[in-house]
Amino acid sequence: MAVIALCGASGGPGVTTTALAALLTWPLPDGRRIVLAECDPDGGSVAAGYLESRVYGDRGLHHLQIADRRGHLEEVFWQQLLNLSEPESDANRLLLPGLISPAQAAGLHQTWPRLGQLFHDLEQREQGHDILIDLGRSGAAGAASALARSADLTAVVVRGTLRAAHAAKPRVDALSAALQMHGRDSSRIGLVVIGEGPFRPREIAEQLQLPVFAQLPFDAKTAQVLTHGGDGGRGFAAAPLMRKAAEMSRTLQSLAVQEQLRLHLPAETRPTTVLRRLTKGAAHDAR
Repeated sequence: MAVIALCGASGGPGVTTTALAALLTWPLPDGRRIVLAECDPDGGSVAAGYLESRVYGDRGLHHLQIADRRGHLEEVFWQQLLNLSEPESDANRLLLPGLISPAQAAGLHQTWPRLGQLFHDLEQREQGHDILIDLGRSGAAGAASALARSADLTAVVVRGTLRAAHAAKPRVDALSAALQMHGRDSSRIGLVVIGEGPFRPREIAEQLQLPVFAQLPFDAKTAQVLTHGGDGGRGFAAAPLMRKAAEMSRTLQSLAVQEQLRLHLPAETRPTTVLRRLTKGAAHDAR
């Protein structure tokens, strides 16, 4: 099981759009399941956007605050998930809807780290599950950043513009420092670069001193379906954004597995370059 956090910064593209594209294209051989947890402190958007408010019943992240206080976090977590799989298929693409209001984030201050611990524990027990964490534009900087620190990988979503790179730099530096402070390797952070703007992924990577995990095209028509719902048509799965998202999903899953294998080795024999070598290759491919 892999746990991967996605975050952004002011002026960046939709992190949720990227996370949702990953959920819909995540490789699921042999009955695997993928969960997208909307943990953006500013509130969730998939239910009102992609699902066009067609959600029946009150489910979501806000229920976990009370469950955590009562010691039932894991049990209630599974009860809050929505099935986003294709009709008549197995329930293998699941969504934890995000907060209804940013005001609810204050009550989750103590729950964020325990939710991160839950994901870590599930990683050890539920080998057939992967989890994506959508932290939005601000989640990697506050209390919710505990989720990024506990993830196998953190992908920073950024456009190919100077403004986006400038806004992402302090966020990346703070996250790297937080990982190191908690004894985690900052090499687990990388970029998902959206192909909008004059700068190539290699130039953004050099500016932020991070490897490129993946590159996605600027595909406004397909992104509109992910953000606002509607019928993407028969060609939706083959649209440029979704095809590249499938490549991104395979890369992120592979990198997370490699990081897990590295960390399971004894400290004295543990290589420090496995993830860096893989992400260097990803950066080279994105040029």
